[in-house]
Amino acid sequence: MKKSTNTAINTIFQRRSVGRLSVPGPSEAELITILRAGASAPDHKVTKPFWFTVFEGEAREEFGDVLVNALIDRMKAKGVEPTPAQLGAEKQKLTRAPLVIAVAAKKNPEYSLPDQEIISAGAAAAQNILLAATSYGYGSIWRTGEMAYDPSVKAALGLTEGDYLIGFIYIGSYRDGVAPDPNDPAIDDFVRSW
Repeated sequence: MKKSTNTAINTIFQRRSVGRLSVPGPSEAELITILRAGASAPDHKVTKPFWFTVFEGEAREEFGDVLVNALIDRMKAKGVEPTPAQLGAEKQKLTRAPLVIAVAAKKNPEYSLPDQEIISAGAAAAQNILLAATSYGYGSIWRTGEMAYDPSVKAALGLTEGDYLIGFIYIGSYRDGVAPDPNDPAIDDFVRSW
């Protein structure tokens, strides 16, 4: 297969999920561009439903208290007590990278749009953020899990019950300084002609 010289295409293939990331994270100027890339995602009727919350430094661990309380409530609702190890892991979740961006999609009462279109716009914004981070040479991962659907976590981020928390994007440097191999999949199993 011919290797592309197109920078955008190469960035798409280079983007891989990396679970644990190190400092440094993006500079302030890089972060602004990464967020602008997220906000440039396509959306129906140009409603810009995107909502980004940035966590750096101590804010990552401080938000861990929100995650811990939400975990306690979820587990109690199931009749289970969380272990100290579970609580510690929840408290430290956002410290797995020097920068975390919560990506949400907020409903606008002025527009009647199907929820799927609002979610899709938020997902497109998240993907743009991942690609922008990759273009700067950073690793990233898009995380969801129960915390992304928890009403108290959403409320702490300024979201209503009807809004969508698309996920948490973790961004930082590769721990060993080496990016993973590109993901350039064969498409035979994914494509058909009509």
